[in-house]
Amino acid sequence: MKQLSGSQRKWLKSVHLIAVGVWITTGLIMFLVQFMSDDVKSGDQLYLINKVIHFIDMKILVPSAILCLSTGWIYSQFTKWGYFKHGWLIFKWTITLLIIILGTIYSEPWIAKLVSISGEQGISALSNEDYQWYHKSQNIMGVCMTGTLILTIFISVFKPKKK
Repeated sequence: MKQLSGSQRKWLKSVHLIAVGVWITTGLIMFLVQFMSDDVKSGDQLYLINKVIHFIDMKILVPSAILCLSTGWIYSQFTKWGYFKHGWLIFKWTITLLIIILGTIYSEPWIAKLVSISGEQGISALSNEDYQWYHKSQNIMGVCMTGTLILTIFISVFKPKKK
């Protein structure tokens, strides 16, 4: 298998690091923006907050996650690291795929439900049990996913070895 040159590896690693940085940052922003709903005065404000979160998710977070996955695949395919040579690489692959899958199955639909409910019910959505459940669940999911991504960065840097 052809290997990437030193310069190609540096470019790829740079793009990969930017992608993961954007992925983590947008996850944090989505989590923090949700707390703006504590101060809303109208249904339009609540709806807009949820629309902004959905926009950030679909237009920034998802593409950065896919770019991170893609550059990771290229890195594994065309460098000496491979896919499964080290436990920390297996962890990174597992976490990356798991977060993308869980985000697709749960997080995105929950955010879409928040948009839908707040669009239909306005400010009264805040007292809707379904809205509260989706809001709480999305917050928990977001913290877990973003925290795990941050942990993955440390694992990538320290590359722990099995003893």
